[in-house]
Amino acid sequence: MTPRLRVSLVVAVAALAAAGIAVGVTLATRNHVPRQGATPPRFFADPTAPAGVARDVQDALRAWPSGTVRRLRIVAAQHPTNALVRFELGLALAFTGSLADARDAWRSAERVQPDSPSAVRAEDALHPDAPPGKPPFVASFTRPRTRVERLLVQGIAFQAALRPVSAERAFAAAARLSPARAEAQVAAAVGLYDKDHPERAFSRLGPLVRAFPQAQTVRFHLGLLLIYLRQFPQARVELRLAVAEGPQTPLATQARVLLNASRKR
Repeated sequence: MTPRLRVSLVVAVAALAAAGIAVGVTLATRNHVPRQGATPPRFFADPTAPAGVARDVQDALRAWPSGTVRRLRIVAAQHPTNALVRFELGLALAFTGSLADARDAWRSAERVQPDSPSAVRAEDALHPDAPPGKPPFVASFTRPRTRVERLLVQGIAFQAALRPVSAERAFAAAARLSPARAEAQVAAAVGLYDKDHPERAFSRLGPLVRAFPQAQTVRFHLGLLLIYLRQFPQARVELRLAVAEGPQTPLATQARVLLNASRKR
């Protein structure tokens, strides 16, 4: 694992804690949306979107509020598999007060291009009370030495790039190669997390408590995923158990960060 990637992991978990655990993504996702003003919705860059689509979206936003929603709908119709335009359309609709239509646009963004930053942001917009993004898988090692560990690092990099489907595939490949290694099985479970269907991850992660009763990574990630569900008391139980399994490990340090933050809830 490169120093840069290691720092990214630390920042991802620390930022989650520092944010007080539950955050709304943008003003547009709040229950009370201001009337149209001079300031357009923010443009969120998405490296998976073709340059032409991004340019058309930015042009529509710059015209705000004159015809922005109409122009974004046209771009969306021209690019039926692009999440960026649908996410930005949702923001524009939310800024006009059309929250039901905004949610439809965000669900469409998730559906047409799930392996994209815009789909992740759309999921955040649909779940403003949950921590932003997907739960990060946090590795116990600092440098990959095996094929399985390289796959785990690849999955972590995809998570950092907001490419959840690619991350899930990398984690699943690691799990297939190493069925007896707790860390690989945990990563595969974490990669399944979906805010609409959290049971997909928990149904795989929960049984790992019995399969690997002393694996710190299982307890740590159970606690982390419970935070995403806002089940703070049970999350604290799991995080304390994670610390008890190895108080001096990097995972224990991260668990303490989350424990300290969750006590504020």
